[in-house]
Amino acid sequence: MGFTYAGNLGGAGAPVVREMTVGEAMYVGQMAQSGEVGGIGDCMILDVPTDLNFETSKPIGCVLSVVDDGRTYVAPSSGTAQYGDKANYSATQSVIADTGPARVKIALNVPGVTMYKAPLYQGAWGTALTEYVIATTNTAGTSVIVTSATTDYGDKTGTCYCRTGLNRGIYRRIAAITTVTSTITIPFPYTITAGDKFVFCGPTLGFCNIMTQASADFVDGADVQDDGYSVYCHEINLEESGKEYIVFSFWGGGYVTAA
Repeated sequence: MGFTYAGNLGGAGAPVVREMTVGEAMYVGQMAQSGEVGGIGDCMILDVPTDLNFETSKPIGCVLSVVDDGRTYVAPSSGTAQYGDKANYSATQSVIADTGPARVKIALNVPGVTMYKAPLYQGAWGTALTEYVIATTNTAGTSVIVTSATTDYGDKTGTCYCRTGLNRGIYRRIAAITTVTSTITIPFPYTITAGDKFVFCGPTLGFCNIMTQASADFVDGADVQDDGYSVYCHEINLEESGKEYIVFSFWGGGYVTAA
């Protein structure tokens, strides 16, 4: 379903909710940004981050519900990546007279305080993160050597997780990546054995960047992290294929930063 409200670091359980008009069609679960660009609505779909748009792409919260009479429901089997309640934006006078402007309820982003949960996918909605097989045994637990090249996450390095083998369930931050080899500074406690399975993602616990895509309803776990929204990551879960997720708070408004 995309982004959901995951709690409040300030102690209160309920989100701060605001009703806003939309400047384009939006679904429940999408992350919204300020509608100041073009002035066509209170909120719009969050842009794909680049180092050029940090002044205007300001995450303001995720869509909790659609409140206007013109909403529709898109079934999961419809062939589209997005589904659920949809706010049908229109600039046609007769439509506005009939149903009013399209409106949604937003779980407002309080930087550093509001937490969101989002699925981690491999570049596209519903595509599970790639599972890699260990090609070479490493007794020191500091070299994760897989059979095919992984994403180079650049200066942000990324996270690796062991799904099978003696180290199953353990996460480590990656210090460096060279094609098939990820170097780990804090070693895995046991031998990494050929045939073990590992999963990688770009975000890391603590301060990091996250990349969204045009649908603004998931975090791209495979992105190279050269650009992204600045966040504090509270939790990464890579345990089950297709159900990987991240819990985070936007930091300082979530502005884009360059690598």
